[in-house]
Amino acid sequence: MSWARVGTEPLDVDSNVDAQRARAIGAALERVAVPLLALRNGRAEPLASGALYLFGTSILLLTCRHLFDDGVSVGDLGLPLGDSGRILWLREARARVLVDPAADLAAVRIGCRRCAGLLRRHWRAASFDSLASEAGVRTYVLAGFPYAQMRRVGAVLHARPVVVFARGDLEAGQLKVSYRRIARRVDGLEIHAPALDGVSGATLWALIEGGGEVECVLQPAAVQSSFKHDAYVRAEPVGAFFRLLQSRLG
Repeated sequence: MSWARVGTEPLDVDSNVDAQRARAIGAALERVAVPLLALRNGRAEPLASGALYLFGTSILLLTCRHLFDDGVSVGDLGLPLGDSGRILWLREARARVLVDPAADLAAVRIGCRRCAGLLRRHWRAASFDSLASEAGVRTYVLAGFPYAQMRRVGAVLHARPVVVFARGDLEAGQLKVSYRRIARRVDGLEIHAPALDGVSGATLWALIEGGGEVECVLQPAAVQSSFKHDAYVRAEPVGAFFRLLQSRLG
């Protein structure tokens, strides 16, 4: 069993992000957004998405809580090791699952130093230090791995990530961003945006303006929990959960 990532072009729903900036952000997030695989009948199958974060000397995988609702155990989960083709199965990682009792959020703490080192070697882990403030943020970017863009060829699972820029607001305690069936690719071509099954657990990043045409800051804002094609993406804000993790693990 092995895994291969396929290159992608970012999509823009309604943010009018500059193409040069979108490509630069997309390239950065492809090193942060990770697919979650499940071991089923001896094969690696796509399950959800997530992102890796640094917490002190530990690595945390942030994702959605509902992926554990259907009998999936943390030991069944696997994370590809970047573009090496190899998969790290978490049964080897002394993993501990921490859930938010009030929101669809979960964090998996990697307890094995060797496994944490492998993940840091092949992915970039973001920091908890800089969380997005709700005030004034309207543009977000989502990066994850939809089932619709995965294909198995022999023993290799080929996966094309999706990177989507859209505008959003907080509604009833959740972040809601727009998602249309037709989106503009940053090369100017209008295409059918994929269904987002498999992107549950992916981080939505707030785009904070910086100097110049490309410079900006990406701050973790929320975790995707559901979507309605041609309508919206809903996501759980992460600020309260990060504070909960700090009280439990700090």
